[in-house]
Amino acid sequence: MSNTSIHSSITEPRTQWLEVILLWIAGISAAMQFAKFSVSFDGLLEHYQMGATSTGAALSAVGIAGLVFGVSAGMIASRVGYLKVLVGALLLGGSLSLIQSTLPPFNLLFVTRMLEGFSQLGVVVAAPTLIAKLSAPQHKSLTMGIWGTFFGVAFAVCGWAGKSILDQYGLQALFLSHGVFITTMGVVLFFKLRKNPVLDLVPITEMQDGFFKQMMQIYRNPRALLPSCVFLFYTCTLVSVLTYIPGLIGDSTLQKLMMVVLPLISTGGTFLAGAIAQYLMRPQRVALMAYCGVASCAVVLSFISGSAEIFCAVVGVMVLFLGMVPGSALAMIPTLARSPSEQAQGYGLLAQFGNLGATVGPPTFATSIAVYGLPGLVVLVLCVCSFGVLFSLWAGRIKTVL
Repeated sequence: MSNTSIHSSITEPRTQWLEVILLWIAGISAAMQFAKFSVSFDGLLEHYQMGATSTGAALSAVGIAGLVFGVSAGMIASRVGYLKVLVGALLLGGSLSLIQSTLPPFNLLFVTRMLEGFSQLGVVVAAPTLIAKLSAPQHKSLTMGIWGTFFGVAFAVCGWAGKSILDQYGLQALFLSHGVFITTMGVVLFFKLRKNPVLDLVPITEMQDGFFKQMMQIYRNPRALLPSCVFLFYTCTLVSVLTYIPGLIGDSTLQKLMMVVLPLISTGGTFLAGAIAQYLMRPQRVALMAYCGVASCAVVLSFISGSAEIFCAVVGVMVLFLGMVPGSALAMIPTLARSPSEQAQGYGLLAQFGNLGATVGPPTFATSIAVYGLPGLVVLVLCVCSFGVLFSLWAGRIKTVL
């Protein structure tokens, strides 16, 4: 009996927490490709004198690669190898940050930003696939919840440490420090994971059809499509809420406070969703609960007019529910996917839909708020939540793969 129990304990899969945390930090270093330009926006305006529109385009250029190549990145990663794609993406990101640290001409800077999109895309496709592979079944939702916080944490760290570096040493030091950080993560993960037996995955070659036929198969696969649809309506909403709602608050002190607090609340919601999906309910139900919570808060907002403090409290709860959506969507992918290849395709599609939502959402919300004010925001949020609820229910009908 004792030999049997020893054997089962040896063969039982376990979560490799150190490796999971290192991959999460790699995700943070990749998300800093967005955050470093956000925190240094005024400095870039002053240095390049290109105007807010051109500099803003350089900020958002990182998302172009994900918008266009999200699905194909998942296909490539499954064939080339996830660790190779991850390390290559991190080293590419480091090289581009080092080029940016020389403050090159604006046209070259813009090109480096577009190339950084491929670096960022490689990380967000490969890293969560590796995290899922390194996680025991009973921890996958939890580790996906941890992974889902990387974007908010990157902005928080850049707002703290990055702003300090920028104020004391300038733009060059900020970009140089990011280049060193992301390159270091690439080197560390290469040596830490290259001989890991759990990641000894044979590149996928079973799909021999044409490229576009493969892409259509991915779009038609509900196991990849539905988590991405759930995620799409989150990205439509959160960036807009974080950008425009502080402007609806009459108190300037509360405005500044909410600009700092809301991203942290969102990050907390993402981690909370992973924990709930792990221990209490399926990720699809967490997404459903989150969208219902967002819709309820939006309705409450429409009845609040006098108190700025109550308005901020309700917005905080709404952002907490919004933050739960990516945690649940990320947890859905390893829950529903039948293979690492299908997982990578799901993360690629998630990246593509996420960039689509971040592109379409802000101008739509800006127009609605400009024309109708707070009621315009509330109605648009309710419409988005309706679609979120629909796709969460649909995803809940898919049989879970254990």
